[in-house]
Amino acid sequence: MNRRIGWKMLVIVLLCSGTQAAWGHDQHAHQETAQAKPAESKPKDAVLKVLADYRAAMEARSVEKLANVIDPDLLVLEGVYKNVSWADYRDNHIGPEMKEWKEFRTQDPRVLEVIVHGELAYAVEEATFTIVTADKTVTLAGAETFVLKKDPAGWKIRHLHFSSKKKEPAAKQ
Repeated sequence: MNRRIGWKMLVIVLLCSGTQAAWGHDQHAHQETAQAKPAESKPKDAVLKVLADYRAAMEARSVEKLANVIDPDLLVLEGVYKNVSWADYRDNHIGPEMKEWKEFRTQDPRVLEVIVHGELAYAVEEATFTIVTADKTVTLAGAETFVLKKDPAGWKIRHLHFSSKKKEPAAKQ
């Protein structure tokens, strides 16, 4: 591995790990002032709003609403499949799927972590998803990893990794 790639990987790992200890900044090393904390929470709140808008767009089954929170250079990994732009994802994946859905529900979304560092943010979310089509209803336990990028218009989802497992109906007693 050359040095340039090695340094990039180190930066990505540190950004995504959420650990400040790697830089010698453990939780006890800083005392945040009351004035600094609200300013720091604004980017995190903006990222959380993008995630909520993403969920709302999925539930509305609307590619138009999704376009408001997606970066044109989106990269999606879902299982072993990938889409390499918003246009690819919209036209060849999520758009056709949404046309088949009669309903899409998100239950118990849990944001496990949000890290904001400058113009980039990282978020991890888990939820249960129910998809209803004309033929069947499928319930999935899902996990999503998001990388967001801030541009002049605000935060946009630049990368999405989705994995899921089909949930079996509860056994009748």
